[in-house]
This record gives sequence, C-alpha cells and structure tokens, in this order.
Amino acid sequence: MRSPLLFSGLLLLSSALQANTAEPQVLADEVKALWQANDYAAAEALLTPLVTKKTKDAQLLALLGRTQAGLQNMQRAEELLEKAIKYDANNADYQHWYATASCNLAGSASMFSALGYAKRCKKAYEAALKLAPENPRSYIALGSFLAQAPSIAGGDRDEALELVAQLKQLDQLQGELLQLRVSDLADDASFKQLLAETELLSTRPELYFQRAMQFAHVENYSAAISALQQALSQPAADDDAVASQAESRYQLGRIAVLSKTAVAEGIAAMQQYLAQTPDKARIDWAKFRLAQLHLLADDKAKANAIMQPLLAATTDDKLKDELKKLL
Repeated sequence: MRSPLLFSGLLLLSSALQANTAEPQVLADEVKALWQANDYAAAEALLTPLVTKKTKDAQLLALLGRTQAGLQNMQRAEELLEKAIKYDANNADYQHWYATASCNLAGSASMFSALGYAKRCKKAYEAALKLAPENPRSYIALGSFLAQAPSIAGGDRDEALELVAQLKQLDQLQGELLQLRVSDLADDASFKQLLAETELLSTRPELYFQRAMQFAHVENYSAAISALQQALSQPAADDDAVASQAESRYQLGRIAVLSKTAVAEGIAAMQQYLAQTPDKARIDWAKFRLAQLHLLADDKAKANAIMQPLLAATTDDKLKDELKKLL
C-alpha cells in the first residue's frame, strides 16, 4: 500500500505534467509543503519534469536547487541555484540558498576548492542581507560565516560583532543567539561575563550547546558532554530551543562515541533523537552512531541489528565504508 505522502507526491507530479507548468505561487506552495514534510523525493519528482538544460525560469531552478540541497546533493544544488540567481539576482531566498549550498561544499572540499566556495558563500549571504535587511535569518547566516570561517576564506570576527549589534536592534533574542557563535564560551571568564550580561540566554539550551561545541573542537570531551547535559536540562520554550536540544542529543551521542565515555547517556540521547524523526539526511548517521555506542556497551547483537539493514539501505558511500569496518 502506498504511503499518503508518496500518493500525494504522485498526484502533484501528474498535475504538473498535465498542465506542463503550474501557476508559480501554487507550485512554490506545493513544493514548500513537501519540504515541510521532509519529503524532498516527492518535491524532486514534481519539479524534475519542469526543468531542462534550457530552463531560464529562476523560480523553477531555485526550487529544484533547494530540493537537491534537502537531498544532500550539494553539487547539483549549487549548480541550479547559481543559474537561478543569474536570472533573478534580486531574490533574497535564492541568494541565501545558494550561499548555504556553497558553504556546505566548502566544508568537504580540498583547500583550494574550499576557498572558492567560501568566497561565493560570503558574497551571496551579503547579497541576501542587502535584499532582506528586515530578516534575522540574513544576519544569522552571514554573522555565523564571519565568526567561523578563517580569515583567508573571508572570516572576520569584528564584522560578525557588528552584525550582532545590528540584529539585537531588530530582534534581541536572535542577536543574543548570534553572539554565542562569536564569543569564546570555552573560556570560563568569558562565559561568566556573558551570563552576567544577559538574562535571555541563561535559561536557554543554545548557550550550553554552543559552549559544548567549542569544548568538542579542542577535544575536551568531558566538558563538552557536561555542557550538553546542561543544554538538555533547560526548558524548550520555542522552536529554536527545541531544535537546539535535538542537536544536543545527537552531539551527545556522537561525542560519547569519540570519547568512549558516558556510553549509557549517549545511547539514551541518540535513541531519543531518532524517536523525534530528525532530518532524513541525519537519520542514517544517527543510527550508525547508536550502533557504535552499543558496541562500546558490549552489545554486539543490538549493534548488528542496526548495521546490517543500514548497510543494505544506505546510499552514502562514506557510511558504507564505515559500516564494513565494523561488520
């Protein structure tokens, strides 16, 4: 029996083929509804017949590009989104999506290629901010890039702090959250000063999550695990906090694997993460981390029960290689 989402996707595809081109806003709404449902495959099926090598419709190119990004096909995503901004450079969404795809590619590319991707990423985020100065997303994306990228790739902490100040005028909470990405949270004095300066962050998970990631970056895993546990003890007052706690659970499981400590806590966190139906792009790796944790707990049966079907189902070559090492 076909799933409702698959059936819905087939109906949308049939409708698109019959009409050849749908009303632009109707099509965009249909695609975004599929994104919301994490059904990027159905969105791809809907859009692919409408896009050819000769397509110059910026919206079609951008929607398919963003869909490819949702499917983790970043190279294809960037190519489509580059074409989209060629035909409509004044759309903030297209610029933002293109920048994000370029940044993702920079993270896995060789040094020489990464610099090119990073420059395109920064330029497009700057364009998105100029086009949508009222949208906190634009400040967060560019500010995060400036704070995290090395200077050779366009990073600039002072520029990031300027964006923090601007964003606080627009949205105090989002400005405070962006400040976390610029601050040295691993330093106890800086952390205590930040706590003293704001009441907004002290009871939010993002503060402790960002601190944990900074500890993990320098392989201080015990401190990272402690900070993640603090993040999970905070109230989940809104969608941002819920998302931060979900990521905290995933990272707690991952760091438990790397450190070979807090295994029971890591298993519980990863099981809860998977039960919350995360982004499809992360499910396979989350399952793999859970299997690794079961191995660390000397429970090979539970680990194999996860790894055998995962090896048969995954299309991620890197993950396949990792699975074969353990099976």
